[in-house]
Amino acid sequence: MEVDRVFKSKVGWWYHLTFFIIAVSCIFVFVVSDSPFAIIPLLLVMVLCVHMLMNTWYKITADGYLVVHCSIFPEKKIKVEEVTAVESTSMPVSSYALSLDRLIVYKEGKPWILISPVDKKEFVKVLRKHNEKISIKESDGLI
Repeated sequence: MEVDRVFKSKVGWWYHLTFFIIAVSCIFVFVVSDSPFAIIPLLLVMVLCVHMLMNTWYKITADGYLVVHCSIFPEKKIKVEEVTAVESTSMPVSSYALSLDRLIVYKEGKPWILISPVDKKEFVKVLRKHNEKISIKESDGLI
């Protein structure tokens, strides 16, 4: 019996740096500011960063779906049989990925989403169990 496989997002150095800068800014504003309301926006951003860190994952379900989840953003879902290709990339565009070590998932030959599973090889291996026709656009050891 097959089970759902969940892959956490890899977390890049830039995400840690962003989190550190926000934390230091919160402390600075708390110490320097006369207004308690000055820190609220920074705390909200910090909570969002923590929530994204804890809630960014990719699931390949037993019934053949790829589900992409990132914090408060809308969950995305696609049948694995609709995935046509996967490619390694480090494109720094907005995505459901917390690292620049990413995969582009293609649907109908066009880029569908950027993700960053911790174990890219295992992720692709599980994807291909559901759809052997998925091509690997770049051979940086994904197979």
